[in-house]
Amino acid sequence: IIDDLTVLHQLAEANGKENYLFKPKETYRMGGNGRNGSLTDGANHPAGVITYFNLTDPKDKEVKLSFLNANNDTIKTFSNKGKKDKLKVKEGSNMFTWNTRGEGAERLKGMVLWWASTNAPKAVPGTYTVVLDVDGETHSQQFLISPDKNAETDIAGMQQQFDFVTDINNTVDRAHKSIKKIRAINEQLKAFKTQYKDVEAVASLVEKADTLSKQFSEIEKALYQTQNRSGQDPLNFPIRLTNKLAHLNSLVSMDDFPPTKQDVAVKNELTARIEEELTKFDNLVSNEIAQFNAEFNQLNLNYLFIEEDKD
Repeated sequence: IIDDLTVLHQLAEANGKENYLFKPKETYRMGGNGRNGSLTDGANHPAGVITYFNLTDPKDKEVKLSFLNANNDTIKTFSNKGKKDKLKVKEGSNMFTWNTRGEGAERLKGMVLWWASTNAPKAVPGTYTVVLDVDGETHSQQFLISPDKNAETDIAGMQQQFDFVTDINNTVDRAHKSIKKIRAINEQLKAFKTQYKDVEAVASLVEKADTLSKQFSEIEKALYQTQNRSGQDPLNFPIRLTNKLAHLNSLVSMDDFPPTKQDVAVKNELTARIEEELTKFDNLVSNEIAQFNAEFNQLNLNYLFIEEDKD
């Protein structure tokens, strides 16, 4: 009936303080989730670190909750002023549940991936710190994340899983951010070709823009299946490199166990192939784009054109 007595145990300490952060109770690293809304059925606890805090007059103030590891490195920060990782606050008692994950890999808008996860791994059991910041006024509490006693591995195995998924996400993140850059570059090249397609003095540069665009697109297509538009499209169009690597994240994150030798071998092979494409991308940016810009500047081209009135 009373879900968390540890809050009641701390009321004497919290009494009389305008803003107060309660020490979270021990959290177990395990799956499952809570639900709410039913008037007749009970509900499980939310999955994660349940954090209670009291606020006095939070209006117009920035309120942040940050979760830190044992080295005091910030894993994740939530803010009521941020557009991402939003923290909802009100005057009085507040509750927030952290799912024990940090930042995952970038996933572009509209991106369709088949059975692939870009989520960060769950935190490894150990001691962590939560920090409440109310317009520069800070409060902190330490808490424990403990292993599920029925887990299929020990804490060392969980650390291997954490490191493995983190490495995957770092590679996928860089690849997806490169795709984002490729798309921005191709938009500019497309605009350039449209603007100067009929200018004879620029014909060679227009041709170079077309070649560059194709080279960048080949890299994108190697990294990601650009024909995907819906969740069923991967049935017709084979998944590409980042999807394959992110699929490993999904598989290894299914429960508490370290990666197998086969997982490691596949990860290393896919990572090497992605690195090849990212090296091609870096070379194009460093060499071809720089040369393109130099030729563009030598031609003293106009950036803006005013169309003549038509009779």
